[in-house]
Parts: sequence; structure tokens; C-alpha cells
Amino acid sequence: METSQHLFKELEEAEKLFSDGAIKNAQKKVRNVLKQSRALSKIPNKLRHKINAATSKSRYFDEISSFAANPKRDSLIDEINTLINNPLDNPKKHAHVIHDIQAQWQLLDISSKPASKQQWLKFNELTNKAWEPCKEYFEEIKEIKLNNAKEREILINEINEYVNQNEKKWRNAKDLIIYLQKIFQRWQKFTPVLDDDFIVLKNKFFEAKKPINEEIKKQENNNAKAKELLIEKVAQIDNEDSQICINEFKKLKDEWMKIGIAGKKTDKILWDKFNKNADRFFEEKKQIINDEIELIKNLNKELNEGAKSISIVNDELLKIQNVKNTQEFKKIISDIRKQSDKLKIEKKEKKAETYKNIYASLIKKDGVDNIPNIFSSSVTNSYTNNKSNESELYYVCIKLEILAGVDSLKKDLELRNSIQLELLSNKFNKSNKSMPNDLESLLLHFINHFSIKDEKDIHKKLWKRIEKCIEILI
Repeated sequence: METSQHLFKELEEAEKLFSDGAIKNAQKKVRNVLKQSRALSKIPNKLRHKINAATSKSRYFDEISSFAANPKRDSLIDEINTLINNPLDNPKKHAHVIHDIQAQWQLLDISSKPASKQQWLKFNELTNKAWEPCKEYFEEIKEIKLNNAKEREILINEINEYVNQNEKKWRNAKDLIIYLQKIFQRWQKFTPVLDDDFIVLKNKFFEAKKPINEEIKKQENNNAKAKELLIEKVAQIDNEDSQICINEFKKLKDEWMKIGIAGKKTDKILWDKFNKNADRFFEEKKQIINDEIELIKNLNKELNEGAKSISIVNDELLKIQNVKNTQEFKKIISDIRKQSDKLKIEKKEKKAETYKNIYASLIKKDGVDNIPNIFSSSVTNSYTNNKSNESELYYVCIKLEILAGVDSLKKDLELRNSIQLELLSNKFNKSNKSMPNDLESLLLHFINHFSIKDEKDIHKKLWKRIEKCIEILI
């Protein structure tokens, strides 16, 4: 059955990435959640609201990035124009300047919203014009490609010489593989080459390596046959004393380790068969494994029934050493994670409720004992305030709505735009010592500017809006 729980978790991760300034990664997660949500037969309302909030935030950052990046793109276009009108005397330097401008343009596309079609067409047209004085430089590039082709020819000759010197007595397959790997690394250094040379050199390179590859295959086949004989010998071990059987198996294992490689995939298959034939010698160990599996099953049952805490279960799991790759072990680890996530959610919900109680404490309908200690002294001090500062209360409410991705009222649009501009300014001005934007600091700001002496219905309405933000931000 399709579930949406993992989507909530991904949205939480996206929110953290937004907060940390990793905007592109956050937007990628939001797009992924949006794509996965379309596969759900029905999207829960709570998930829909969170997706809408995250999408709005992503769109907001796109708009901000365009606002910051477009002037820089216009500046790059101006630089290209200047280069066209005043080309550098040195074609190589001229080409490097063009390449540098193109790299800056690409970096803007990576770090912000891509350029508009009109901007890109203009930039591309000017760039093509700017390249015209670089014909000499391209000739230099052609010379480099020709030199690379010569170096590759030398390397092919070196391989042919290696084959002539070693074909009467080949080295072992492992050494031959290492030799080919080193040759390939050198081959890759001599790039690019002309298109006409590429296919010819590639075919020569293949033919030069062919005798070595054939020898590797031949040795691997022989090694595979030798290992298959050892597998048969393991199957023939038969003694009532299991320890004698284990000792015989260890001797054959020593022989196995002296045999060369039989191919990556084949080696694994043969190794599994070799050990499987020896399983009957290790019944005692199997019993230990079975006992540990049974212990894990019981622990898992006690965990899910609440009979044992996560910490106790984790402590007992440390004593288990032989079944860490079993399905039972993986399941209990998964269940521990689920229980831990459940406790975190419950903790967040409890925290949100205590934060929501702040207003009741402010108007003395509830004691300060029912709110977190961080707010207690501020709430008590607020009783001495003569008057509420409504503009600051509005400021806190709307700022929290922005941070939580919640829409504000239409009448608050001007103030919301002002606060968004402030947040953007603070993001790019690290030295700005403005008020922190975390939930606790903003709630304290609300408390410090509230007075019970002029409490009004509008204050209650503001707090109701803040409560929605508290649920999202916690």
C-alpha cells in the first residue's frame, strides 16, 4: 500500500536545507516530493499543505535568485560586447577570457534560476562573434590533438613490445590486469585527438591489448577449474569428528588462497559454493546463529509492545555478533528507527502544545508553569508592560508566516514584502546584527511587546495565526 510518511520526512529535510542556505538541494528535494506525490491515489490534506508551502518557498527563492543573477548576466553580455569591439592581441588570452565569461554564465545557471531564452540567445550570438579572432588558437588546439595521436601511437607500440617480451612466459592474470589499467590511465591523458584519428587509434589499441586479454581469460578459466576441484574435495570430506572436518577444510582453504583470480563474478560464485559445502561442519555455529535470531525476534516483540525501551534493546543488540546480515536483524534496526521517529514526533507535538500555551499565560488564564522555562521570566515581566506594541506583534506574526511558508492576509501584503526584503538582505549581509529568525527569539519578541492591560480580540487572532506557524516550524 502506498504511504506518504516518507514524503513528510523529505519535506522536513528540504526545510532544513532551506534554513541552512542549501537552496538548490532543497529545491531538488521539493521537486522529488512533488513527483512522488502524483503517484499517490489520494494526497492527505496535511501533506498537500506542506507541499504547497515548500513549493511556494522554492518559487520565492527562484525569484530572489533571478533578482540577484540577472544584473550579473547583463554585465557578462556587456563584457562580451566589449571583447568584440576591442579584441585582445593574443588569441590564446582572448579565447581564455571568452571561456572565463562562459564559465561565469554557466555558474549562474547552476547557482540560480536559468537565464531567459532571450538572454541566452543574445549571449550565445555575441559569444560566437567573439570567437572569430581565435582561429590561430584553434590551430594550436589542432596541433595538440595531432601530438596526442602520436603519443597514443607510441603507447600502442609499447603494448606490442610488452606482448613480444612476455608471450613466452606470461605473468599472472592479476599483474596483467594491473598493467592494462595503468596503460589505460596513460591513454586517457592523451586526449583529445582529431575525429579522423580517433576510430583508427581505438581499433589499434584494442588489437594491441587483445593477446593480453586472451591470456587473462585463459588463466582465469584454468584458475576456475582448479577452484572447482577444491570444491569437490570439500564435498568429499567425511569424518564423525567435526573438528577434523573443519581442519581439513582449512587446509583446502589455504590452497584456495594460493590460486589466482578466476574473474570477478566467477570468483564470487565459486567462493560461495566452496563455503556452502563446508556448512555442515559448522552446525554448532549455526545453532548459535539460530539462538541469536530467536533472541532478536523476542527483543523486537518487546520493543513494539513497549515492554523494553529503545536504549535497553540497543544495549542487548551489542551482545549479538553473528547475525548482523540477517533479515531479522535488519527488521529490528528498522523498527528501532520507526519507534525513535515516533518518539520524536510525539516530543515535537508536546513541545508545540506547550508553545501554544504561551498566550494563555500572557493573559493569566494559565500559569507560567505550563510553558517552557525559556519563556517564563519574559511572560512574568510582560505583566508590567503598560501597552502592547501592535506593529511589533504584527511583525512577529507575519515573519513567522514567511518562515513557515504560510500565506498572510491580503491586507498584510506590504508588510510581508518588507520583511521578505529584510530576510534577503540579512542572508547576503552576514555582518548584519538583526534579530535572530528562530522561533524562540520571535516568540520572545512577541511576549516582550505584549501587555495584558490592553489585550484585544486582534491579539487573539494574531496568536491563532502564530499557532499554525508553531505547528509547522516545530
